[in-house]
Amino acid sequence: MGAEHDVLDPEGPTLVSAGSLYTDGAWVWREDLSYYLARYHLALPDDFVAQVRELAYSPPVVPESRLVEIATRDLGISMGQA
Repeated sequence: MGAEHDVLDPEGPTLVSAGSLYTDGAWVWREDLSYYLARYHLALPDDFVAQVRELAYSPPVVPESRLVEIATRDLGISMGQA
């Protein structure tokens, strides 16, 4: 999506594709999550970690209908018609 500064350190590095999102259909996370985990040693919710392990660290293919639901309901993104 674009480059953004480290949200925890505005003087920190610019992170490329920081706004890109991933999902397994239940959880949504930014592409730069691994940066924050490594840099700040953040803890993730236990339920998220359990889901990642259950999926063998590989996000499943998420149906388009679920992606639209996440975008509109959870993220408030308008999916207006052309």
